[in-house]
Amino acid sequence: MKARLKILIVVFTLFLSNGVVKAQDIPPPNPDLVINILSGQSIVFTFDTMNKYINGILGGGQSTFIRIGSIYNWKLDFAADQVMFYGTNNAAHTMQLDNIGVVVISTGTNQDDGTNIINYAQTLPLALSSTDVTLMTKGTQTNIGYAIRNSFTLNWECGTQRGNMNPQNMLEQHLAADVYTLNVILTLSPVF
Repeated sequence: MKARLKILIVVFTLFLSNGVVKAQDIPPPNPDLVINILSGQSIVFTFDTMNKYINGILGGGQSTFIRIGSIYNWKLDFAADQVMFYGTNNAAHTMQLDNIGVVVISTGTNQDDGTNIINYAQTLPLALSSTDVTLMTKGTQTNIGYAIRNSFTLNWECGTQRGNMNPQNMLEQHLAADVYTLNVILTLSPVF
């Protein structure tokens, strides 16, 4: 029997909208802040080859597509809902959160070159943490807008040792074969 390490990330959204939660693509009559996850709500990394244990998994279709609608300038943070990964089969099996990273690609018309949006995960991944990490925030101009202006692809990676991710590869960490799961919380908040 071949030992496998499987990591499941469930992306869960939390958005601030003055106490009213909304999720839609088009501007509502009285919009506040809205995140719409179009696809990629669940991300799975399966480590089943030595190459994946040594080099990690980069890309491979592990993406979440989101749109942000806002009548305010905004910032987007992400965080894990727990302090580390725990094994599903054995809770004594643990894995550090910083094995997961994300690169954000802007596909909307709001520029992420610092003009409309400052994208902190544009070229290198930001590692997952149990505390909020800012992915994007307002640039020198406004980032207000809907769908076509604020569309993004979050490209997840695991064990790649890039950016501020864990510098040890998965093999060096001596991780037990198990299924590790957690929720990632995206927090959209206004910038005044």
